[in-house]
Amino acid sequence: MRRALISLAEVVFPFVVVGILWQAFHLLGPFPPKLFPGVETIVSTFVRLVGNGILPVHALTTILRLIVGFLLGAVLGVVAGIVMGRYRWAEDLLVPVVSVGNPIPGLAYAPLFVIWFGLGNLPAVLLVGFAAAFPVVVNTWTGVKAVKAIWIRAAESMGAPEHQLFRKVVLPGALPYVLTGLRLGLARAWRVLVAVEMLTSVSVGLGWLIFGAREFLNTDVMLAGIAVIGCVGLALEKLVFQKLEEFTVVRWGMMAR
Repeated sequence: MRRALISLAEVVFPFVVVGILWQAFHLLGPFPPKLFPGVETIVSTFVRLVGNGILPVHALTTILRLIVGFLLGAVLGVVAGIVMGRYRWAEDLLVPVVSVGNPIPGLAYAPLFVIWFGLGNLPAVLLVGFAAAFPVVVNTWTGVKAVKAIWIRAAESMGAPEHQLFRKVVLPGALPYVLTGLRLGLARAWRVLVAVEMLTSVSVGLGWLIFGAREFLNTDVMLAGIAVIGCVGLALEKLVFQKLEEFTVVRWGMMAR
């Protein structure tokens, strides 16, 4: 119980500090309350939007698009990164393409995806997967290349076949890099999705909610939507990535907590 309370305090304390600083700026800063609402206004708007069901509908729709698009990009990125790291021909072929595509912002592709796939959910999901795949590819490829050659030679000298070599040596050795790539890919997916929800003319979603609130200067609604994005990101970090790390690389002694 004590450890759980300490962990909860560690999570809550930074938000308390930010809330105090935000409220101080709200009271003493140059912006009027309409443009920079206080913490109590944001919280009351958040509770109201949750209570009338508006925020959950938008949030669940966006999360569903995020999950589908990110899983698509993650699978393609991990597979491509592993192939690039294991086979020289794939590395020579794909590294220039990835090096050119990785720095380009995902939103730069949005008009093309709208032209190719029309409006609605399909271009949003595909663009999220496309944008998220690049950091996953780069980090997975780096992780596979970083696996110590002596580990591979030792497994080969003991007669390990290719599938066993991959499953017991290459993938565990590259997993810390893969998890980092997935985190970066998820962050990029969020950025792209929130913006592209407005560009692709979807009628429901956090991006649509935030951009729609901007038209009426409803900054409290905008900040409530942004808070949901942050909470979802924190939940994914604590409940998915951290647990996955503890179950794999931390338990194997490859990473310390």
